[in-house]
Amino acid sequence: MRKLFIVSCTRGRKEETDLYRSLRKLGTDRFRFIENNREGLSTCYNRILDEKTGRDEIVIFVHDDVTIGDLFLHEKITEAFDQKNYAIAGLAGTSDFKIHPDVGVTSCFFGQRPDAFSGAVEHYISGSSTIMTVYGPTPKRCVALDGLFLAIDLRKIGHVRFEERLAFHFYDLDFCLTAHQAGLILGTINVYVTHRSGGGFSSQAFKEAQTTFRAKWKEGQYRIDPPRPLQGVDKLIMHEANVRSSQATHRRNELCYCGSGRKYKHCHGQLA
Repeated sequence: MRKLFIVSCTRGRKEETDLYRSLRKLGTDRFRFIENNREGLSTCYNRILDEKTGRDEIVIFVHDDVTIGDLFLHEKITEAFDQKNYAIAGLAGTSDFKIHPDVGVTSCFFGQRPDAFSGAVEHYISGSSTIMTVYGPTPKRCVALDGLFLAIDLRKIGHVRFEERLAFHFYDLDFCLTAHQAGLILGTINVYVTHRSGGGFSSQAFKEAQTTFRAKWKEGQYRIDPPRPLQGVDKLIMHEANVRSSQATHRRNELCYCGSGRKYKHCHGQLA
């Protein structure tokens, strides 16, 4: 299996964080906490990416108030990157993201299409009580992912980096859209975590970051398009290839060549 390396920034000591306690419980020691941190997350994350450029590792950036309770974390991450060809994986996201300048808050989920959502995250609601927030079917290809958990394949990410003007808010959306435009595959995975923070959208820092993000990305819409129907020569070639039953049988259970993340038999295989 691929090597995993978990990174988290915290304003205090690592021993005080939910994440550290959960990692110790899982028995892993492949992590780094940037303690007493006062720099932006994007700056810290870029430093790690630059430091590890070219290595055969998957770096996972996780918020310090996340508890990872999934014993099969390693297996699920490896499958997502090696079988689904993900370059970036998260726990919650959307396959259709539109920037609405007239909506008060821009996020993965506010003002977006619910049928495009994917993922599930458990949240604290009061004291020790929790509730599971289910966004939509998982796994799924996405264009935007929530930054509470971002796994990145160092072999595929290339020169894509975080926008350092976005220190604590919108760094995740900006990073994902940049990666999507660069042709990288992003998607969700099903890893069980509990997130203590529900997010804050009223601070001055959030509003300033939102202004910067909207100025950069304008009123764009970014989405995973459904597979287009094959026509003409393309369909003829597909038909000729499927005449050879042994090859067709082999391909039906493989991932579709179009990058949708679905098996061939459930995607372009239906059009042949």
